[in-house]
Order: sequence, then structure tokens, then C-alpha cells
Amino acid sequence: MYMEAVAALAGLAAGASAVYVRQRRCRERELEEIAGLTEKILNGQRIEASSSGEETLYARIENRLVRVQESMQGRTDAAERSRDEIKRLISEIAHQMRTPLANVETYLGLMLDGLEEEDLSEETAAEYADAMKRSAEKLHFLAENFIKMSRLEHHIIQIRKEDADILRTVRNALGQIHSQAEEKGIAFEVTLPGAAACLHDPNWLGEAVYNLLDNAVKYSLPDGRVEVTVSVNEMFLKIQVRDFGIGIEPGEENALFQRFYRGKRVTDQEGFGIGLYLAREIVNLHGGFIAVRRMREGIMMEIDLPVGNLF
Repeated sequence: MYMEAVAALAGLAAGASAVYVRQRRCRERELEEIAGLTEKILNGQRIEASSSGEETLYARIENRLVRVQESMQGRTDAAERSRDEIKRLISEIAHQMRTPLANVETYLGLMLDGLEEEDLSEETAAEYADAMKRSAEKLHFLAENFIKMSRLEHHIIQIRKEDADILRTVRNALGQIHSQAEEKGIAFEVTLPGAAACLHDPNWLGEAVYNLLDNAVKYSLPDGRVEVTVSVNEMFLKIQVRDFGIGIEPGEENALFQRFYRGKRVTDQEGFGIGLYLAREIVNLHGGFIAVRRMREGIMMEIDLPVGNLF
């Protein structure tokens, strides 16, 4: 009996040892495969889960490695898109600034030449100075709006909505555009309700409304008119700006909100294609939307803002 027991124990030990050896070899093979997967990830090679659905430790590790790679790839793609966007923005900024910078350089050169030759009249010097001043103002305008675009796009500036008087915000925007409209002989026909409530940031939304008004005045014919209407229903507060100017071509409705886009009918009207882009960004951050409709004469711009439980 003793010998039989010893033999049985020896058999069990041998069996356990064999199982251990097999399991160890299996773990080593799995570790080698995992090391191979990580090496592929480091080399930028795509891996796929071959043990999907299994409940083994290897299958779980393999699945996590696939998810890590997908996450890394997503971040890489986002970084590439961001880099491409930065390159495009730098190119667009350079293009927009080239003309006013060239104007400053040209008129400064003319002024210096005139002073050197001592044949520069006060009237001519004033003309050159005025031209340089206008170009400097354009550069300042561009720089300020580039900063606004960047801050809005990267959420550096937060929209702080409050229960402010939306009609006062609209009136303030009308006041800001008044002198510009008066110079061109543009008359405003304004229709406002007795009262209206809508959570908004008065400063930022005021800028969005001003940009719509500026667009309407800029592309209206001299001595024309612009209709401004504010209305409220159960869901939205609507701010409509209707002009009777040069209008847009079919299919340009969405293009107008692209950064630096200018309509196909634009000829000698000054502008950089920034105002409507900023207006859309501001309205989107308010949870609303902005749209444009072609009319028989001119266009209709409309801001729709949710009124929520304030109605």
C-alpha cells in the first residue's frame, strides 16, 4: 500500500508539473504575442482583436490594446486636423492683412520721397496720412476679430447668459449702426413687441445683432431701407433683419457663414467676410441658430433663440 501511495503521489506531482509547464509555455506565448501587439502599436501598425468574445486574460488585454490604439489614433487625427486648421488660418490671415500692409508701405514711401525731394504739399501729405490711417484701422479691425474668433472657437471666452432685456440689446445694436446708416441714407423700420424675455449675453449677442445690421447696411443701395423685427412664440425669440440690397446668388445661403467668405455679387463694398461667421458662432453658443433667405430684393437674416421657461 505504501508503495502504491508513493507511486500515486509521484504521478500526481508529475501531472501537476506537466500542467504547470504547459501553462507556463502558454503564458509565455501569450506574453510574446502581447509584446508583438505593443510593438505594432509603437510602429504605427494597425492591430485587431483576434480573441474577441473570449473571457481569457489574454483576450481582455488584447481588447484593451485595440482600444488604446483607437484612442491614440483619434487623438492623432484630431491633432492633424487642428494643425491643418492652424496652417489654413495663418494663410488666410496673411492674405487678409497683405493689402492694408502694402497700402501703408506704399503711402509711407510716397510721403518719405516727397519729404526728401521737398515737394510734398500739405494737402498731399494729409491725403497720404489719411490713407495710412484707414489701412491701420483695417489692420486693427482684423487683429481684434482674429482674437475674437480664436477665443470663441477655443472656448476661452464663455457666453454668460442672463435674464437681460433683449429689446435693449437690439436697441443698443441699432444705436451703434446709426451713424453708418445715416451716412448712406439708410432708413430703419423697426418692429418690436411690448416685452420679450430670453436668456442671453448682452455684449456678445449685441455684437451678433450688430454684425447682421452692419451686413444689411453695407450691401444696401444708397437711400434704401432695412427692416428689423423682433417676435416671440412658445419656442423661439426671433430677430429678423431684412434688407433690399444686392442680395446673393442661389446656393450661397450657407456659404455666407464661412470664415472670410464674400458673396459673388460683392464689388466695391469693403469687408473681410468675418461678421456673419462671428454672428453664427455667438448664436450657436447661445443654443440658437441663424439662417439667411434669398428674397426678390436683398436677403432676410434671422436669429432664433430658445426662450425656454421664460416665455
